[in-house]
Amino acid sequence: MTAICIDFWNTIVVAETGGEARQHARLEAVREIGGKYRSDITEELVQSARKKVSEEFDQIWMGSQRTLTTDELVRGMMKFMDIAPTDNEITELVRVFQESMYDGPPDLAPGLVETLEELSKKYPLAIISDTMFSPGRVLREYLRRKNIYDYFSGFVFSDEIGVSKPDRKAFDSALEQTGAKAEGSWHIGDIQPTDILGANRMGMKSILYTGISDAYVRDNTATNVSNDWVEIKEILL
Repeated sequence: MTAICIDFWNTIVVAETGGEARQHARLEAVREIGGKYRSDITEELVQSARKKVSEEFDQIWMGSQRTLTTDELVRGMMKFMDIAPTDNEITELVRVFQESMYDGPPDLAPGLVETLEELSKKYPLAIISDTMFSPGRVLREYLRRKNIYDYFSGFVFSDEIGVSKPDRKAFDSALEQTGAKAEGSWHIGDIQPTDILGANRMGMKSILYTGISDAYVRDNTATNVSNDWVEIKEILL
């Protein structure tokens, strides 16, 4: 059995779209709760805190193949801002940060839906996603709202499985869920050190998708490179 595994951010969706609305929801939640502890919460302060935890996230993500949870990220931001909310307030902040994706849902990549429709007729499809503020449960709901959830028979989210790409456990889980073998299967994603390297190590074929981000177009080890989902459909069919 051959499977097609697909990354989420900047592969299935255009990450930057809806970003302002997501940031606004998070900022307002921090202002509401954090304002109880200090009166000088500005957008600049919140963004500085976000930058700090994002840097920590990237170090662990790339260095240890694990993604920090939303709870860890929110607590890190509060510590940076010298705020000590209650556990209930942390829980509420985590919920808002996670579900802010509903306030600013990202756009689907051009040509994706028709490609998924065609590919799913021939192959089992799986998502392998490294998550940050938006966990697997939120991404599943997003897929349902976009009416593409049913195209997939496997779901691997780093906050649920405890590892991130290129850890082989993420790929093994997707192959197990789809009943497929690595040989002959494909993985599609936009990042060389996670998507492409992980697939290569598994003995899978890979496609570097550059339709949204082309950061690795000049330095990659993918089987194929494409900036067009319709072209990807043609490659795989």
